[in-house]
Amino acid sequence: MTRRASATISTQPSVTDAASVEAEARLRYRLIHDQLKSAIALGKIAPGLVLLEGPVARIFGTSRVPVRKAFEMLHASGLLHTFEGRGYLVASPDGSARPPLRAPLSESALGFDEAPAPLTLPSNSERIYHALEAAVSIGITFGHFRIDESEAAEAFGVSRATVREALSRLRDLGLVEKSAYSHWLCGPLTARAVAHDYELRALLEPPALRASMPHLSKGMLTLALAEVERAIEDPDSIDADALERIETALHVECLSQAPNKKLLGMIGHAHMPLTVNHAFYNAFNLHPETGTLVEHRAVLKHLLAGSAEAAVTALADHLHAAQKRTLQRLKVLAVLPEPDLPVFMHRIS
Repeated sequence: MTRRASATISTQPSVTDAASVEAEARLRYRLIHDQLKSAIALGKIAPGLVLLEGPVARIFGTSRVPVRKAFEMLHASGLLHTFEGRGYLVASPDGSARPPLRAPLSESALGFDEAPAPLTLPSNSERIYHALEAAVSIGITFGHFRIDESEAAEAFGVSRATVREALSRLRDLGLVEKSAYSHWLCGPLTARAVAHDYELRALLEPPALRASMPHLSKGMLTLALAEVERAIEDPDSIDADALERIETALHVECLSQAPNKKLLGMIGHAHMPLTVNHAFYNAFNLHPETGTLVEHRAVLKHLLAGSAEAAVTALADHLHAAQKRTLQRLKVLAVLPEPDLPVFMHRIS
């Protein structure tokens, strides 16, 4: 991996009104990005169509700011192209640019059968969830902590019930646990814990992929492979969020069609290393290792070729290599000074 800037970790969640606005914008652009990405991947939007911030913002019932961010993300993944004019051009299915197609932007032009519902903002627990996730993900690599519900509620300006709901979601990921005395605890993240999660993933993900493969969309796989290819060509353009999308495509979307939902639930509980890796990349402003991307490409190519057993073997090899990389990151963190963690995280050991 390549360091883009000095490794300064800041996990103190922002709780000002400005931070709340920023969090809302982040949630909105994610929703807009996901809906447009799906429509483009399914060929519902005409290649070459010129997308402008204002009209798209009106369709989604939002301001231009989250639309602009969604456009930038789609451009970074090759689904939109710039040209000598305002806005962006929708890419063709093969990723190439088409001549500008200027047409009125409507719900049908964007591939919607009806007007999309207004972007409803999630609950308060959803708004603080990502800040808690980031803080805990970094904190557990430095020790064992207790999370004080009351102090967290005061820091975020929400109720204790809201904090409890967000922490319950983190417990489902294995990032926090509740003690016999109803204290929220997190960490320490040890090499043994990481090894145990990867052992579970190595046992469960390959059969899940085998079961899911017959039901996977070729369009989804083609899009996922194209994103990986672009990342290999220009790794400096891939930030933590972009890498998380690449990881999700392989380890969540490609497994999602397996009929055994209990199996998928167990896999989800073993994804703590993915969450911690995302926090690590985000905190240190890093780019992905080429090895990670090449391994993803191998699995996706086998899936597109219909080679189930080759894809399963490639996934197993990737998980084995990923475990080694994750353990190496723990060693890197072990020699760094502890960052300034939120006031509601109290060190136990």
